[in-house]
Amino acid sequence: MMERRFYPASADMLLAAFQYFDKEGRGYLTKERFTQLMLEEGEPFTQEEFDEMMQTALDPVTNTITYEYYINQLMMLELGALSNLTENTNYKTNT
Repeated sequence: MMERRFYPASADMLLAAFQYFDKEGRGYLTKERFTQLMLEEGEPFTQEEFDEMMQTALDPVTNTITYEYYINQLMMLELGALSNLTENTNYKTNT
């Protein structure tokens, strides 16, 4: 996985951001809208960063980003990374 350029946002922060862009309150963003937001608005992500995000974010059946599910996936990935970091730190300090 790539080195991070940004600090991770909290789940509440991410949810608020997605809800802001989901004007209709559908609970998802289209692939096209998500692409526009990530590559063109604000501080754009690189294509590589975007492709990595889409592997987790995009529902291949609906071709949408169901953002509450996506946020949960991000939090699980973050917990896994923290768990690995803790295990590696404990291993190094105990040997």
